[in-house]
Amino acid sequence: MNAEDQPRPLVLSLASVGADEERYLRSLLALLKTYLEPQWCLAARLGDLPDAVLIDMDGPEGRQVWENVHFAGIPRIAFSRDQVLGAEWTLLKPARPGGPHSVTEVLQAVAGKLQIADPSPGGGSGKATFAALARRACGQTQPADLVLSNGSVLVVDPGQKVFYSSRTIDELIALLRSRRRLEGKVTSVASAEKLPARLARWGIKPRALEELLWLTGLVTGAGESLGGWNMRDLVRLSRWPDFAKLPYRQCHLKMAAMLTKEGLLPEKLAEACEVPTGDVADFLNACAEIGILESKATHAGASAGEIKATTMDIWRGVVGTFKRTG
Repeated sequence: MNAEDQPRPLVLSLASVGADEERYLRSLLALLKTYLEPQWCLAARLGDLPDAVLIDMDGPEGRQVWENVHFAGIPRIAFSRDQVLGAEWTLLKPARPGGPHSVTEVLQAVAGKLQIADPSPGGGSGKATFAALARRACGQTQPADLVLSNGSVLVVDPGQKVFYSSRTIDELIALLRSRRRLEGKVTSVASAEKLPARLARWGIKPRALEELLWLTGLVTGAGESLGGWNMRDLVRLSRWPDFAKLPYRQCHLKMAAMLTKEGLLPEKLAEACEVPTGDVADFLNACAEIGILESKATHAGASAGEIKATTMDIWRGVVGTFKRTG
């Protein structure tokens, strides 16, 4: 099965929901992971496009959101201590896993409606996720335009190894992370030689294609391998990622420092860098997308203590390099 067609969690966005209730809902969804089909997760900070929105109706702010905010057809779920009349779905407080107006009952009902409204990949609808469309554009041999129903989103010039887009990094991340299948197409660019000047008039400058590929790997795997590597195999990097061009987190520097020196198992890398295995998976996916990840099978690995000691040595060298060049 293609990685783009594998089932992924539906995304629930929260509106006016308190921090304590958000933490409880996040924990509850994690506990119900094996009971909910499809699975659900809460929208992340980087801007997941939600499949449904949960609105706390017990305060004035939530009621204003319910009455005045247009969610473009996204299902709305009322979150309240009392059953809300006129709402198609109500999740009662305190949220509980089973029974009437519970997490399982409400989210399963919403998922059923979404599955009816959003055909499966084999349904012949011609829709695809934005990530799949972006990969299709990057795979062209000539300049290609990725067009959605509201117009062009990005233009890829593989020959020059650049892409053009007016979207910010956060906007591209939101599109790439979304599991929603969109009406879109990838078309050839007419008069490609005139493309840079034409886009420059709109203030759109070329950006390194590696940035788009990196983002695609970093956010579309949802903490799982996209197929370029295996948890049972050693992984290493053939070169240092060009972080001057790429968005990165502090842990990415640590992981890159280790993997440019030696091959490691992904699980051991997570232990040594003290990060979740999902963060390691996203980083490895990004490195695979830009072509710097090497992987080979192994049946043995270094101990966690040996790896941790090596990490400190490598990391001191990296920090020292930055201090000398800063």
